[in-house]
Order: sequence, then C-alpha cells, then structure tokens
Amino acid sequence: MKTRLAEIISSRGLERKKIAKDLGIERRTLDNYISEATLMNSDMVKKMANYLNVSTDYLLGVDNLNEDFLNERINKIANELKEIVYHLNKK
Repeated sequence: MKTRLAEIISSRGLERKKIAKDLGIERRTLDNYISEATLMNSDMVKKMANYLNVSTDYLLGVDNLNEDFLNERINKIANELKEIVYHLNKK
C-alpha cells in the first residue's frame, strides 16, 4: 500500500532528489520515509507538511482533507462570486 507521502509526491510529479535537497536530507532518507522504513520525527513531519503544503494530519493519514484541494475550491468559488458581483454592479 502506498503511503500518503508517496501519493502526494507521485500525484504532483515531484522529484525526490529535489525534495531531499530542499529539505536538507539525503535522498536515501526520503526514500526511507516514503517506504516507512524510517519514521519521521515531529520536526520533519512539520517541515515535510509545510513543504508539500498539506496539514500534518493529512500527511500522517489522520485527515482526508487535502489543503491544496480545498484552497483550489475556495479560489474557484471566490472567482465565481467576483464575477457575479461584477455583473450585478454592471446592471
């Protein structure tokens, strides 16, 4: 079964080498986190969640709400509301 971390990286087409470099860890360490051969400490969980723009709960599989998905939906709704207000003010 894929870990949540593996799913996020795969779905976004992110490069493991770049993620490891950006987070200041070895690529092998990242691979171990993904395969759950090594567990992340709480600081790394927070750092990884921040880097991936997801909540720590989502990253850990506790929560199913992806912040990126929610932000995209909120932005779409906000843009639709702006259009409605614009057209209403035009009349």
